[in-house]
Amino acid sequence: MLNVPLFAPRSAACLAALCVLSFTTGAQAQSTPAPPTVEAGLGRGITIRSADDRASMTIRARMQTRATAADTEADALPATSEILVRRARLVVSGNAAGPTLTYYVQLSFANLDNEADLRLPLRDAYVTWSSRRDLNVRVGQMKVPFSRQRVVSSSAMQMVDRSIVVSELNLDRDVGIQVFSKDLLGVGKLGYAVGLFGGDGRNRLGRAAGLLYTARLEAWPLGPFDDYVEADVQRLNRVRLALAVNAGYNQNTNRPRSTIGLPFPDGDVDYRHAAADLAFKWRGWSLTSELMYREAAGPAAVSPAGTALPASRSGWGAYVQGGLMVGARWEVTGRVSHLAPARGTDPTFTRAREAAAGLSYYLHGHDLKVQGDYVHVAEEGTGRTTHQARVQLQLFF
Repeated sequence: MLNVPLFAPRSAACLAALCVLSFTTGAQAQSTPAPPTVEAGLGRGITIRSADDRASMTIRARMQTRATAADTEADALPATSEILVRRARLVVSGNAAGPTLTYYVQLSFANLDNEADLRLPLRDAYVTWSSRRDLNVRVGQMKVPFSRQRVVSSSAMQMVDRSIVVSELNLDRDVGIQVFSKDLLGVGKLGYAVGLFGGDGRNRLGRAAGLLYTARLEAWPLGPFDDYVEADVQRLNRVRLALAVNAGYNQNTNRPRSTIGLPFPDGDVDYRHAAADLAFKWRGWSLTSELMYREAAGPAAVSPAGTALPASRSGWGAYVQGGLMVGARWEVTGRVSHLAPARGTDPTFTRAREAAAGLSYYLHGHDLKVQGDYVHVAEEGTGRTTHQARVQLQLFF
């Protein structure tokens, strides 16, 4: 007769229960995703990132508070002074469905950050696909790849604001598509950007058929570097140089400065654009220079009926801007600019010369800095000379 212990059935039942519990716990562990990581820091914002790095979102906020005193000779107006928030922006960026698909959205809330006739806070909203070294694609509203100093973020400038040449002749933001590469052919020294845009500026509806076509070719003959950040705060040990040439054609735009300015009440104009620029950095020294040109197809905008309307704005300009880091945080800067209208262009477009000097203190690079400058602008033919002193604090969290 077989002798079976009385506790055997109970032991088997316990073992089966333990196996089921272990299997269930393992299945739950496999099905529960790892929690996302959260990072934060000055200059980096707040980043939420999935455990597999296939999705992320970074939120950053920027504020520039500026005090300005200005006086213009040869006019009846008194000197002015103001303290305002020049820029207040919120940036949301990150990647989706993997590292090759990224997005960028920037909103602006300061008064001078919005156009007078279109009070929209949207400055940037684009998606970038970058799975190919020589062919990245960007779609949405963005800065047109044309002028170096205009493409440089206003957060990364070594003076309080841009040259009068860039303010007049640049191609600003527009909605469209660009294909580009920052490492063409994999040699580390060539880049390009070709764009197709609406041609009427930020998020606007055009009146007539016509697009803006742009092309930019870049070279870094001594090797790549961060040439879209002004000032050599890092004091690069090796000489770095960036060169670029640009071309553009804007067909049937209704804006006096191609993509900028109050639209014509009627009529459109064609503009041809060209520019060349360079950037240099070495051991605290930095230099940026641009030559820019804009030419209208005619002296005035033309209505569908052929009636002459407000004058177009054709001309050229150039500037040279340099800086030197003095110590670890201080930088002295200077800039000279020359802006010249073409014959027969808009009479309000006058020849002007700019001379500026500045001083910056970088507490945490460009993310936390105090800048001050003095700007002298003389307009030929009008007798107007403007003296302007500015001090600005920037925090870019």
